[in-house]
Amino acid sequence: MDTTTRMPALFAGHDSIARASTNTAVRRCWQDVAAHFPQPRAVVCVAAQWQTEGICISIAPEHESPHVLQTVSARVARRINGLLDLPGARLDSSHALNDEVVALVQGLYPHASIPVVQVSLDTALSPLEHAALGAWLRPLREQGILILGIGSMVAGNRTAYATQLRELVGHGNIAALAELQALQHDAAAFLPLLYTLAVRADGDSVQLFDEVCDGAASTSVLLRPDPLPRC
Repeated sequence: MDTTTRMPALFAGHDSIARASTNTAVRRCWQDVAAHFPQPRAVVCVAAQWQTEGICISIAPEHESPHVLQTVSARVARRINGLLDLPGARLDSSHALNDEVVALVQGLYPHASIPVVQVSLDTALSPLEHAALGAWLRPLREQGILILGIGSMVAGNRTAYATQLRELVGHGNIAALAELQALQHDAAAFLPLLYTLAVRADGDSVQLFDEVCDGAASTSVLLRPDPLPRC
């Protein structure tokens, strides 16, 4: 397999996206990260804000933005539905992209129009079931599609679990992370991180990079075939 064609996967913390909207240095950091890999054909995002009974896949999130396509590619959404192959999964034409999803895509690609599909979090699934579901999305990376997770690694990024959490993320230890998830103040916000790590392939590196931008505790994770220079 030629790993140069494999798209990376990203996880962004709520606080990181909020800082990028007002802090030029943080916004530049995101754009520097995006510059190290090809512009994706599409973006598939799992965000903590969209939780449903069963799995929903957005197909028509219209948002007034010059940076995100007004009509999301239904073909990408149907491809995801086929990969998941779950009886409860359904296409949703009523859900508009969450504001954080739009903000992150704009921050990564300020001058591009890229189709974005959002996948909801099924409230009935356990953390390990979410991770298993995320692993089914791994083939999309080989098709030029960027996987994004948006949530929170740890409540406030200042808890006693922060050091342990960063070590587990660095090693991609999903089983241990799933156990740690139950200790989080906002457990659902932690789940998108599992989706990002679940699409890891052989040869991928895991890098926490947000702290380099503004001195804050690391809340963002980059998964890619080759190490990325720190911004």
